[in-house]
Amino acid sequence: MSRRTNDVPIKPCSCGFGDKEANIKPNGRQPAFDYCPNINKLDNHVDCPSFDGVCHEDEPCEPYWRMIKGSFKQIRRWCLMGEIENVNYFNRPKLTIRTRFDEKVTVHFYLEEDNNIPTFSFNDALIGHTILIMYAEKHDFLDMSTGVQQEDGDRVVIFKCSMETLIKTFGSMMAPLACFQCGVKSSSPTQSSPLEKNENPVSADQCSHVDEDSQLASASLPLKKCSKCQIALYCSKLCQTQHWKDCHKNLCSSMKYLQLLRELDFTTSTVMSRKKCPPFSFGVV
Repeated sequence: MSRRTNDVPIKPCSCGFGDKEANIKPNGRQPAFDYCPNINKLDNHVDCPSFDGVCHEDEPCEPYWRMIKGSFKQIRRWCLMGEIENVNYFNRPKLTIRTRFDEKVTVHFYLEEDNNIPTFSFNDALIGHTILIMYAEKHDFLDMSTGVQQEDGDRVVIFKCSMETLIKTFGSMMAPLACFQCGVKSSSPTQSSPLEKNENPVSADQCSHVDEDSQLASASLPLKKCSKCQIALYCSKLCQTQHWKDCHKNLCSSMKYLQLLRELDFTTSTVMSRKKCPPFSFGVV
């Protein structure tokens, strides 16, 4: 068993892995192919690897698989993420995506038995939107190209936002409780009563910024949840209105999938054989 490598240089992870000019810390564990210090799973090169770091379907590799008692066992989880750059429906749906490592990858969908996909719609497969695929693997096609042959629709989610916005939103979910818009942290417990989206409308001019005084004032207030997704947190109606306009309007209905990822332990996996991978479905939420 080996690690797949690519001679084509790819963009390094934000932790410094892959950057030959990165400063090496004298103490502590260093970033490596099997270790990333980033707590944001979508910004972690082990949890959400480059396409180069993804295993080939015929060649299980570290750090996701291990030979145990004569057969390959999956020992941890991973996902592939990319922003859609091209959409083609000739013969089969085919998306060209770009990963955060600046790799261009083609995803071919083979979903004959998945007529009713519960987790995404191809209507959302638009340029600029972001796709996330659990347990994606490399596949060699007859035209000599290598991409992803996706046969399980419920392992795929398409988010109606850019990859940068998705990573930032998920980062807000992984971080200590704070307002999703201005980032202010609350000294009071989070209130269960949600902020209603149509409550006390605020004009675009009013909610275009949050000054220092308003941040200090809101810090003493408990954070409130979005009334729809029950996940996004806000310190004020001002911040909620602006965040809704900026990105949450398109992400609200998909926040449940991010919550599932947040709760999923990527560092371990039910040990099962190579032929019978652990079942996973975004459709459970």
